[in-house]
Amino acid sequence: MNFWISLFVILVWHFVVFIYITRRGYKFFYRNNKIKDIKVFQKREKFYENIFKIKFWKDKIPQYIGKNGFSKKNFKSFNFSYLKEFIAETYRGEIYHAECCMIIPLLFFASSLNIAICLSIFIIFINLPCIFIQRYNRARLRKLLIKIEKNEFF
Repeated sequence: MNFWISLFVILVWHFVVFIYITRRGYKFFYRNNKIKDIKVFQKREKFYENIFKIKFWKDKIPQYIGKNGFSKKNFKSFNFSYLKEFIAETYRGEIYHAECCMIIPLLFFASSLNIAICLSIFIIFINLPCIFIQRYNRARLRKLLIKIEKNEFF
């Protein structure tokens, strides 16, 4: 495959994954984490802050707002169900970006090595920061959810 065909295949793959992921309900993505120790989530949060300096760049990445308008930039409520929905949204975003990377092995089979390497670097460069953001936000939300469950927040 030449560069333009490979790029077209990547775009089609991203679109197919996007359609599949956005058609799934929140309950499909929500995972009730059995970990109830806030320190676990504090360590995860600090990992992304210290290693990747995520606080400095995470708000500069554009976000997708779904058809029901779930914006990750505007925290609306400390309601338990809203937090669960927000956590499910972080899983949805992470799964989407991880699935977008799944086309990389196909590139190495169907394209020349130079094209496959260039496009793979581009795909990883675009999707990996988004995965980091989802994991960072989820750790923060889980920590908040635990505090609310233990009535330590209010």
